[in-house]
Amino acid sequence: MSKTCKRSKMETPPANYSEILHRYSLVGANLERANLRGLDLSGVNFTNSNLRGADLTDANLDNAIFVRADLSRACLHRCSARNADFTGADLSMSYLRAVDFSGARLWNAKMRRVTAKNAIFFDADLTSANIFQSDFLGARFNGAILDNIKNADWAVFWWYIPEGWRGQIEYAPREGLVRIDESVTGGYSLQENASRQYNED
Repeated sequence: MSKTCKRSKMETPPANYSEILHRYSLVGANLERANLRGLDLSGVNFTNSNLRGADLTDANLDNAIFVRADLSRACLHRCSARNADFTGADLSMSYLRAVDFSGARLWNAKMRRVTAKNAIFFDADLTSANIFQSDFLGARFNGAILDNIKNADWAVFWWYIPEGWRGQIEYAPREGLVRIDESVTGGYSLQENASRQYNED
């Protein structure tokens, strides 16, 4: 006599992709060059995950955990990463234009050669972060903790141009140059030098 097995509520499979992400962590996942554009990844645990070269444009990363994750060369254009945890994460050469890092933790994060124009770091904690040769033109750091930040002297916070915008941009002040404090696009944030694009079917 056959018996009908009934699944408990705990065994019921997730209804959709979003539910999978929120019910299960992605600790140690290999998401290299993954297309994660526009996804709601808020609160997801990416500890020790490989996100090298991943495209997270416009994704919601609020409260997500990226402890010791590899986000080198990733694109986070216009992401919301409020209160996210990037402790020890590698963001080297990543594209962080217009990312909202308000309240985020970036302890000891590797942020070498990143492009973070117009990014927001309100009340973020960048203690011991390495920002070697990174571009923060137009970025705002109101209330941010910058204790023991590394290689700030090598980072770019302002551009210097000849009067009348004639000539090449320079990154050190000298006579005859005008300091530019923000991106010329103002509140608009257009992606620069996109290496690849996805075509919808």
